[in-house]
Amino acid sequence: MKLSYITAALEEYAPLSLQESWDNSGLQVGLPAEAGGEVTGALLCVDVTEDIIAEAVRRGRNLVLSHHPLIFKGIKRFTGRTVAERAVAAAIREGIAVYSSHTALDSTRGGISYEMARMLGARVIRALAPAPTELLKLSVICSPQAVDDVQLVMLDNGASTCCIASIRSSSISNDNDGISIDLDSTPACRISATLSTNACRKVKEALASTPGSAAYIFETSVLRSDDTSTGLGVVAELESPLKGDEILALVKEHFGVPCVKAGGNFSPDMRIRRIALCGGSGGEFIPAAAASGAQLYITADIRYHDFAECASSPMAIFDIGHFESESCAKQIFYKVIKNKFANFAVDYSDIEQNPVKYL
Repeated sequence: MKLSYITAALEEYAPLSLQESWDNSGLQVGLPAEAGGEVTGALLCVDVTEDIIAEAVRRGRNLVLSHHPLIFKGIKRFTGRTVAERAVAAAIREGIAVYSSHTALDSTRGGISYEMARMLGARVIRALAPAPTELLKLSVICSPQAVDDVQLVMLDNGASTCCIASIRSSSISNDNDGISIDLDSTPACRISATLSTNACRKVKEALASTPGSAAYIFETSVLRSDDTSTGLGVVAELESPLKGDEILALVKEHFGVPCVKAGGNFSPDMRIRRIALCGGSGGEFIPAAAASGAQLYITADIRYHDFAECASSPMAIFDIGHFESESCAKQIFYKVIKNKFANFAVDYSDIEQNPVKYL
């Protein structure tokens, strides 16, 4: 299996365009030239360490998929001083590729917070902090003979429908980001569709690599999207209300949490129907969770002062731990790859442990 096939499947599910500006999702370490781009299987984890790389070697897997980026800030030297330096050096030495999907997986529809809601049997209503998404209107101007090929490329790369119109070549504007051409045929054709930024790029790349001599002019315009399904965190509803102690038991069971830091208005007898969830450090979204009407907000890394601020809040707060809230990334990786490549070898790490211990 080509490494590029696996990364393409992951980025189709969690586009890198969704990651936060400060993040470093994507391919962290590539394969050596002698591997020919072929991967033998994937090992799934939250954090990449030397031990994880050694486990991948031992199990015959030359790809590690992690949630947290192995390379987050710039590495200026490889002296073996830090965990990241040692893991990068081990990956290069052993010929192991490393791919990390961090806030891209956090923000995508069906990502970390969606999975958290699913684990509790809750239905997602919307993102807690919707991403500022944009859709593009892409128009491809071509000769009439190329219309069918162009339409198929657009449909294959995310367009739900295409609008086809005949135009006069003299009306074509060439001051856009495509190739300036002189269409001899009259009329020419304009095929238009609404696409995400990532899908728009794929269409252009596909048409640029299409065999033949056809030339295209691309016109793009930005459309604001009212899509609230992508972004950090989710607002969800349980099928029926649960008491506080009942949902506490569910959280401990499904997230493997030995104890929960609780605050706000939590009581064992409170009734909970609407919940907000955010994998990882979600303290900044406490106001958004409260504004959503949630009776409970489940996240991690809540500061003492945040708990103090929420002491009189009508909303309860659970801090379930960073690792515990994001460990479900491994299940998402598994489903994405197996849905595309059923026979590809995918393993969960047997040795990974939460770096935080509960005594």
